[in-house]
Amino acid sequence: MKNYFLALPIFALLFLSSCQEKKTETTIETITESVIDTAQSTLPQETISEEFRIIENSVINKLNNTIAQRKIVSEEEMMQAYSPKEKGAEGNYKYSITKISSGNGKTIVQLLEENLNDDSVKDKKVIMRIIKNKEGKSVVDEIKESYICRLDRGQQDWSATLCQ
Repeated sequence: MKNYFLALPIFALLFLSSCQEKKTETTIETITESVIDTAQSTLPQETISEEFRIIENSVINKLNNTIAQRKIVSEEEMMQAYSPKEKGAEGNYKYSITKISSGNGKTIVQLLEENLNDDSVKDKKVIMRIIKNKEGKSVVDEIKESYICRLDRGQQDWSATLCQ
């Protein structure tokens, strides 16, 4: 009888610890699903509701030729080849490139330019999707742009519409 009372707390402890392990597994599964969704998407989660202008394939093909000629391999340099930093920019100009996600052979890179030296465009956001081609080299597959205009020159939120 004493052995039974001693075994009961041990059994309860084992049961509770196994429940705790399952809870941890569920949390890990949720995180994994989130990462997979982001990697398969062409846009980061926070930009899904924003409008983007799709850049023509002829521009992307020209960029890929430039990337091959210059032997560019880093995602940041690919973005810089497409949209270089303004030289001699004044004031509060900001140029930041961020690698947002990577998975399934795809990489998403975002460029955010703020306070451009332009009389109509205030800010520009570029989303670039980079994939591996048949030879295993990185090539640009898709480019999207969104803009915020200066006051009285168009929209004040991110939009695919060009500023006036």
